[in-house]
Amino acid sequence: MLKELFDSNKYLIFAGLSTFSLIFTSISIISISKSVKEVSTSLEPISKWAQSQNECITKTWRIDGINTRGIPSKVWSCNGGGD
Repeated sequence: MLKELFDSNKYLIFAGLSTFSLIFTSISIISISKSVKEVSTSLEPISKWAQSQNECITKTWRIDGINTRGIPSKVWSCNGGGD
């Protein structure tokens, strides 16, 4: 009896399973996109800080375009230490 019920309704059963699968996949995609947006928003201040650090390091201790100090000294100076 159960086999007959399954055989007569298998397309309906599989269509329902496919629909549920699509719904759960959609919910997962929405959830992942919200998480990615939150992460990218939280990384924005770090990105701005890194950009300012790179700019400072590039411009620090250059005379006529020639690097007069090493990278460690520049990083130290740009982060508030030294001259």
